[in-house]
Amino acid sequence: MRTPISARGPRDPRMQGFGDDAGLVPRGQVARGFRRARGPRDPRMQGFGGDAGLVPRGQVARGFRTLALCIVSAAMSLPGAIVDRVAITVGTKAITESEIVLRIRLEAFQNGTLPVFTPASRRETAERLIDLKLVEREMDLGHYARTTPADAKTLVAAFTAEHYQSNPEALRLSLATALLTPEDLANELAEQADLLSFLNLRFRPSVQIPDRDIEKYFHENIEGKDPAKPVVLSDVRAGIEQILATQRADLDLETWLRDQRKTTRIIYLVEDLR
Repeated sequence: MRTPISARGPRDPRMQGFGDDAGLVPRGQVARGFRRARGPRDPRMQGFGGDAGLVPRGQVARGFRTLALCIVSAAMSLPGAIVDRVAITVGTKAITESEIVLRIRLEAFQNGTLPVFTPASRRETAERLIDLKLVEREMDLGHYARTTPADAKTLVAAFTAEHYQSNPEALRLSLATALLTPEDLANELAEQADLLSFLNLRFRPSVQIPDRDIEKYFHENIEGKDPAKPVVLSDVRAGIEQILATQRADLDLETWLRDQRKTTRIIYLVEDLR
């Protein structure tokens, strides 16, 4: 689950010329299942930079198929409801066809590309949603705080300021062109904020970055890149430590996700998503 979109601060002139976010995941991409959750970066650092455990279709326990049917039946019982086919169940959580389509549209919108609905794209998106459901379940069990509607509005305002010169109408028109709504974007940004909180609370506290790793990163990625604008380690140490801590936390998250997949019954109800 993988980076919240946040307004970037002004870039420190001393850091110009050191590449474009080296080692970081581009907006809209997800490492395994997630937009990498990151905290605000040091302005001086701007520019640096299997399906194990899945149950075969023929071996699905009757109770889990019943769960999926119950979800569909509940949807059908709602007045005026449009039936949305359940594509995958992850434990007691469900992923619908519309969720997959929406996720593809949202990622394309944030990347500034056109959505692709090929079988491969649908499968990759479905795998990311499985990981998101695993995190959501853990957040439910651990009673993690969630982003409030008021905070979601603040996130949308920051996104609008960064990408649409604080023009809500321009954002709305752009979203409509992508067949999305402002509510879709608000929910997406809130989810990203929730993932950031989960990553920070669950994995960041255990990450310790040795001085030698900070110095190694500095020497290999920053020092001497622009002789006209020398940078000393003390000026960028905090930013480097944040980058390395995020990378380590991401690795811990990947390990945790693999373990969760091994112990969670995941049922594919749509064959081409397997």
